[in-house]
Amino acid sequence: MKKLVAITMAAAAALGAVSAEAATFPVGSPNFTATAGAGGTFSGAFKNTGIAAGEFSDTFTFTLPSDGLGSGTVTTSVTDLGSVNDLDFTSVTINGSAAKITKTEEGRFEVAFVNNVPIVAGQLNRLVVNGLSRGNGAYGGQATFTPAAVPEPATWAMMIMGFGVVGYAMRRRRTAVRFSQAI
Repeated sequence: MKKLVAITMAAAAALGAVSAEAATFPVGSPNFTATAGAGGTFSGAFKNTGIAAGEFSDTFTFTLPSDGLGSGTVTTSVTDLGSVNDLDFTSVTINGSAAKITKTEEGRFEVAFVNNVPIVAGQLNRLVVNGLSRGNGAYGGQATFTPAAVPEPATWAMMIMGFGVVGYAMRRRRTAVRFSQAI
């Protein structure tokens, strides 16, 4: 009898268990593209479609040539709540910074967004989308990157020239220092 109970419990656990799918998509894969723009900016698009039923965790990885700030959104929508195309976000993070998730129309539309996340040059950055799919889920998103402000060469020249002018003026103005004695 104990053996039958153990087998029944194991079968019930196996049937009720939801397998978590995990996938990693580097830049350049069909699911994650990026385009360089003017002034060191980047824009990217990422997606996943046909997500099997159950929990999922997708990681999009990238490195950038300079420090700066990143922002992005990820969205999903469905016609009928609870249908096989329905998908819910449980969390979205970029380098550990959590995105805010908003649901509208009773959850038919979900949007996760985050703004001004620090991105460090040369390090592997991670955008992680976690959620629950009901059998054929899909989502898509976009991300942007703006490098940290670096003074232009003309600005550097003006600053150096300014220091020189101040130094010249201080050297030229020789003020005699007089000490008085207290009696």
